[in-house]
Amino acid sequence: MAWRSRHATASAIAAGKPGLSVALPTLGVILALGLACVALLLTAPVAGDFWNQDAPRHALNGVFIRDFVAAHPIADPMRWAIDYYLKRPALTIVFYPPLFYCVEAIAFALFGVSQFVAQATVTAFIGLLAGASYLLSRTFLPRWSAVGASLLVIAAPEAALWGRQVMLDLPAYALIVTSACFLARYLENDRPRAIYLTALFLVAAIYTKYNAGFVAPAFAAAFVMARGKAAWRDGHAMAAAGAAAIGLVPAILVMLTFGAKNIDSVSGLRGALPLDSLAAWLFYLEALPSQLGWLTLVLAAGGLVVISTRALNQRDRWGYGLLLAWLLFGYLIFSAISLKEPRDTIMVLLPLAIAAPVLLLRALPRPLGEAAGLVLGAGTLAYTLLFCPVPRLDGYEQIAAYLAKNVPPNGVVVYSGYRDANLVFDLAAIPGRSDIAVIRTDKLLLSVPFGEPRRGVKQASYDQAAIAALLRNLGASYFVVQPGFWSAFGVMARFGAVIGSQDYEKIQHFDVAGTFSDKDNKAGVDVFRPTYKMTEHARQLDFDMPITGQRFQGAANPK
Repeated sequence: MAWRSRHATASAIAAGKPGLSVALPTLGVILALGLACVALLLTAPVAGDFWNQDAPRHALNGVFIRDFVAAHPIADPMRWAIDYYLKRPALTIVFYPPLFYCVEAIAFALFGVSQFVAQATVTAFIGLLAGASYLLSRTFLPRWSAVGASLLVIAAPEAALWGRQVMLDLPAYALIVTSACFLARYLENDRPRAIYLTALFLVAAIYTKYNAGFVAPAFAAAFVMARGKAAWRDGHAMAAAGAAAIGLVPAILVMLTFGAKNIDSVSGLRGALPLDSLAAWLFYLEALPSQLGWLTLVLAAGGLVVISTRALNQRDRWGYGLLLAWLLFGYLIFSAISLKEPRDTIMVLLPLAIAAPVLLLRALPRPLGEAAGLVLGAGTLAYTLLFCPVPRLDGYEQIAAYLAKNVPPNGVVVYSGYRDANLVFDLAAIPGRSDIAVIRTDKLLLSVPFGEPRRGVKQASYDQAAIAALLRNLGASYFVVQPGFWSAFGVMARFGAVIGSQDYEKIQHFDVAGTFSDKDNKAGVDVFRPTYKMTEHARQLDFDMPITGQRFQGAANPK
């Protein structure tokens, strides 16, 4: 099961021997991987029922790119962007790299704005991930074992959880593995185009999610292992590395601009583990059973022993070295970050997905071992689809539909609640109601680092009368309120008192159902309408954006 020699013949490949340079996959392989991707899409939330709070923000960022290109505000793009944020205050466009959002924007331009289109865009990347994982696995495994490994990559519980939401993890993963395919091709046959495509796809992965860069040291280690001292004399490799470094300059500048504030905010998050604790370095090891499942994990552990032996003894050992370096560097880099989530290491799991079928082939006769690898992948997919549903939260799509039907043209809605991004995107997805502006009370009354209450929150010094006057001046026709939202802050409690006064009447209640966070209100959401006569005016807003270190000023809904 060694890496294929550069002089291997096409007939050896056709016979099913491992190798990256293979003919087009058979129709059966295409159908198997394609159906798996379709199954993941069909079991994903696609009707405005976002669960993770970041998912609708990632979707809305694509809408922003689409609208920005359509408007092409060359004269003053910054003013246009600020006005857009004041109207749809759920954007996170400057905190994440833009590549996925650009692809998403194209999908929105072609097919319209909806959660389904956003999720289908993620699924397209999952298709790329499945294909790239299959091709890379063919270097170590026969055809159907490689299909099994690819299914493990896309359908293991953790990967399938975040791949069935509008998140960046699986798109970045897809581009990383595609980059690895081209690296392997270059080291096999020295075709210059392959090393430049390696750099291109790695840069693309970083422009999808910054932490995708963890794999660069593993690529470098494998390259040096394959070429030895000659690695430093490879002109094409050096040129590709230089081009990648130049291409990453804008990303570095953005990180330098916003990174310090992000890191400072993240350092105060609850749940961050001190790096001098054993728990910090065991966190991702303990997460592996839930990420992969116990059976896959046990098989992968045995497969790693086989891979390690081959990395020491095989002539073309660098391929196995790549897998080991991928796993080692990924584990160390992510463990060195205080704030940890199991989804952060989804991109590190590829070597384990390949290692499990490797052990099956080693332990069983070839036909049986190959079939067992396929069954392992297919069984994991079936288990995930049947027993690992994606959490979702219903209700906000109905609120958006109600507002779209009742809010007057160019109307303003005030929202006080945790799920601002759900409401803002669900409104943006309703055709013909792009005129509705949403104003968040937490932006008006609080200055919140990193988007939710923790150390450093500042409260506006408004008494109840001042809040009442502020709300009147907004000219809002509807107020959507999650009862008790952040009422531990005095200014938010006073807002609640104003909304409960005779100046406002509750006209509608919406139940919210699904998987709740500790910030959701299981009692639902109320809609209020002013009892006073509203007047037309400029509706000026002025509030802090602590994470950017700026103040945003402008009209809530400029004509």
